[in-house]
Amino acid sequence: MPVESMDDVYRLAQSVDAQTQTIPSQDGSYLYWSSNSGAQLWLQVTPKREFAGMNPHFSGPARMKVRLTAYIPSTTPSAMDGSFHGWADPTDDGAEGAYPFVFDAPDASAHRNRKLPEVVDVQLAAFAHELSAYDNPEAYDAAQSSKELKLASESFIPSGLFGDGEGSKALGMMTGTILATERKTNELTGKTFWWALVQSLGGQFDVVADDELVSAPLVVGGVLQGSFWLSGRILAPPPAASSGGFFSRLFGKKS
Repeated sequence: MPVESMDDVYRLAQSVDAQTQTIPSQDGSYLYWSSNSGAQLWLQVTPKREFAGMNPHFSGPARMKVRLTAYIPSTTPSAMDGSFHGWADPTDDGAEGAYPFVFDAPDASAHRNRKLPEVVDVQLAAFAHELSAYDNPEAYDAAQSSKELKLASESFIPSGLFGDGEGSKALGMMTGTILATERKTNELTGKTFWWALVQSLGGQFDVVADDELVSAPLVVGGVLQGSFWLSGRILAPPPAASSGGFFSRLFGKKS
């Protein structure tokens, strides 16, 4: 969803206005639009009925068991942005898990008063910054340099936790097995992208990548590796949804 100016933001908001559903939070309301492709757009509206922000997400079948340990307020101007710290694939004894990591949540404010720590199911979308793909594990192993640290074909490094003075970030470096894949089209923009359900250390991820990042078709049974921004939804029972139409009224225009 290319956005280069506030005009682009308003245009996108109005284009999905009548098709949104609403999730309330103590900081305002989230209006979210979902496409058949899985692409989602999350709009933020303050209690004063002002537009506060917009985030993308991708809804897919990936599931990961996560022990949430902390809510992380955003450093952006919007109180409706936010992140969670947690442990992937937590142990039954309440200790830790496979690894700690951070993910941004498109509906963070609706969950920020959850009693933590808490074990929940999370749907994690991994938006690729860079990507490499291999037809099979053997091709992946052969491509690794003998001079570099070799990573297992299912591994995860929580790079967003490596301090640079700017706090924790929803970033990770992942390698995993492709369980399913498809080239999809975002109905809102007409842009095509790749999706893959990936099994990695700790659980599954819905990987999405711009066409420009994928040099050859992804294949089931192959190995995918790259760096990603992580957006996650806590799969708690959702609040009652309501119909859209807010942005048409907000901007004084008909959809």
